[in-house]
Amino acid sequence: MSTDDAKTLDQIARKLAKEEHRGWLTPEGDFFESEETPVISGPDELGGHECAALQWLLANDLELLGELEEIGIKQGFECWEDSAGSDTIKDFMFKHGFRRVSPE
Repeated sequence: MSTDDAKTLDQIARKLAKEEHRGWLTPEGDFFESEETPVISGPDELGGHECAALQWLLANDLELLGELEEIGIKQGFECWEDSAGSDTIKDFMFKHGFRRVSPE
């Protein structure tokens, strides 16, 4: 991805956030929504962005999901809820060019 492409994606993500959207922007510029994370959530509950990321990967990119699952296994997670609070899923998405969108 070129620097110009990254800047464009950053601009699109900021615009979506200002419009009160919540979700992820793919490296190709497609947006998918996430639920808002409850203010009070349990220690083993994934946030809205994490759930949306997992659902998107399952439906759209099983190879990338497999890479994420390998990371989860190496970190000792028996299920994704075990990763709550670790930013493992978010960091993985960022590493692969996804932009997190959240209202300001």
